[in-house]
This record gives sequence, structure tokens and C-alpha cells, in this order.
Amino acid sequence: MDNRLVAAVAIAVAAVAAGCSPPPAALGGTTAKVTIDGKSTGDAHAVVCSQTGWMWDIKTPGEPSGLTAFLNTEGEVTVQSVEFRDFAGFTGTFWQGRIGKAEVTGNGGTFTITGSADGSYKDNPSKAVTATFRIEANC
Repeated sequence: MDNRLVAAVAIAVAAVAAGCSPPPAALGGTTAKVTIDGKSTGDAHAVVCSQTGWMWDIKTPGEPSGLTAFLNTEGEVTVQSVEFRDFAGFTGTFWQGRIGKAEVTGNGGTFTITGSADGSYKDNPSKAVTATFRIEANC
């Protein structure tokens, strides 16, 4: 009976641990270098990359701060959206055809995304700004 209890607990712990780990990177490396308004946001950031069909999702793990970018690789590679959530003090958004401007170069899991996003900085959240950004992602 004690062996069954130990085995059940071990299975439960393994299941919880597996549920908490991020999905594997689509093609290996998992980092991105990011600049906002020409200023580095520090060393390369960990990212989780996933691909569903032609769509790539590149995001920093964890919440609430971070970034998420969606790319469409069908035909010419295009940026669909980029969202910054208190990332280096900036919260802002690019949405294709609606907010800001962005373009992407690269393919096969290595992308450089440049553009502008509308938002605000943490030190003055009531002041609307347009910030330039550059994301060099190695998925």
C-alpha cells in the first residue's frame, strides 16, 4: 500500500512539472535581442517560439511583463502584431494595418523585426508615445 502511495505522488509531481514547463522551441535556439527607442533592453532575452502552419509566435516566457510577436511566413514574411507589456518600462502595440508600422527580414526561425509601436512608458503612463523597436529573434 505504501508503494502505491509513493508511486501515485511521483506521477502527480511529474505531471505538474510537465504542465509548468514551456513548449520546446520550434527550431532550437531561444533568444532575442531587443532595443526600444534605440536603447538596448539588456542581454539576449529568453523566448519561446512556436509555429502553426505559416504563423510564428515569438514570446518571452512568464507574465505579466514581456513581448509577443506574430509573423506570417506564407509567401512574403510579414509582421502581424507585436505587443510589449511593461518590457523595459514600455507598454505598446503594433497591429498590421491599424497601429504603428513594422517589417521583418529573415526566415527559417531567424527573424529581425523593426518598426514602431504606440503606447506609453511606465514613468509617464498618461503620455502617449510612438516608440521604435528592433527584435532580433533566434528561434
